[in-house]
Amino acid sequence: MPGQKSIRTLFNLTGLILVGFFIFISLRVFHPELMIGQFQSLLQRPNVLIAITLLYGTAFILRAAAWKLYLKNRASFRKCLAGLLYSLFVNHLSPVKAGDAVRAAVFKGDRNVSLGQAAHSVVVLRLLDMLVLIVFAGAGFALLLGSFGLNVPLVILLACLAGAGLLLLWMKFPEFLRKQTLQLKEGLHGVRGMAILCLIIVSWVLEAFVIFGVAAPGSLSFLESIWVNSVTVAGQVFQVTPGGVGTYESVMTAALVQTGEAVQEAYGYAVISHVFKFVFSYAGGLAAFLLLPLPVRELTTFMKRKERDRNGKS
Repeated sequence: MPGQKSIRTLFNLTGLILVGFFIFISLRVFHPELMIGQFQSLLQRPNVLIAITLLYGTAFILRAAAWKLYLKNRASFRKCLAGLLYSLFVNHLSPVKAGDAVRAAVFKGDRNVSLGQAAHSVVVLRLLDMLVLIVFAGAGFALLLGSFGLNVPLVILLACLAGAGLLLLWMKFPEFLRKQTLQLKEGLHGVRGMAILCLIIVSWVLEAFVIFGVAAPGSLSFLESIWVNSVTVAGQVFQVTPGGVGTYESVMTAALVQTGEAVQEAYGYAVISHVFKFVFSYAGGLAAFLLLPLPVRELTTFMKRKERDRNGKS
């Protein structure tokens, strides 16, 4: 569809601008000595490194539990966790966010959950993820306005841009938006839906411990860490490189600067936290293979299908 291609082009252009900003800021503030010092500071706190690894891993365990609950316990926890880890691994290999397609692929041939049901559940849970991240990001703007040094016109502008984006989506794809809204309502229905939402909320809170632990002790409050992580992960919708290299660092650096961090320190923390997530994603891929071995051909098939869908090919 022409409208869909236009939106995808806009997203890609935004991603390329963020990558360009990352290159620009790298040329301006990257200093090997400072970066090595920040790495050494983290390595000299092995208890912190172990803690953020366990907490980040627990975040995926909670999301797997939420997925299993959404599928009404018809899926094994092992498959749900493996699917999430495969998804993380693939998203750090491919410039296209093909992880969701691979995530659903773990249910191919499953007797209790069809591939269609798995794909549907992935869409709903990703919507819930984005909803939580947007709420966290918005709350951060509202609660930490003073310390961020932002002004009311900027907040109004951001709100108008978000509203314009939703209006454009409604005008271009009303049926798509209606279906996604119905799926979201289904995902939040009843006590089970509230339990799913709580698991997802806690998982994103736990993920914020990564930047909280990477930053120098006392330089970042945990509330600020949640905001920074939420804004950064939400910004990964503009991913155009494997793992969102460039987009992640650009958004996180800008967010950290708003909390009062110097540009050089903020840049270093963003790079180090992303390196940590890359290492974790590859270790997670190995863990996923041990939990649920998938043929390489199976993975590449779903990744290529995602690439065709992104390019609008049949």
